[in-house]
Amino acid sequence: MSELATPEQRKRAMAQAIQTDVVAGWRVESQTDESAVLVKGGVTNHTLHLILTLISCGAWGLVWLIMVLVNRRQTVMLRVDDFGNILRTQG
Repeated sequence: MSELATPEQRKRAMAQAIQTDVVAGWRVESQTDESAVLVKGGVTNHTLHLILTLISCGAWGLVWLIMVLVNRRQTVMLRVDDFGNILRTQG
């Protein structure tokens, strides 16, 4: 867009960007009309994995390590500028 976007156009652009990311597996952590924080991944239950590792004499430790690496939390911040362009910042 080369001209200033109306507040409604900016809001629509943000909603469309959020919808695209949600379909790709991201979750909305917080959102306003002009910005949003999206997260992917989650928290690993370390207590459970420690117990399973102790019960299995350490064999579960490999599964635990894989879970930590695969399930790490990623964040991205979306912001819409005055022209309706979506700006992404990885965090």
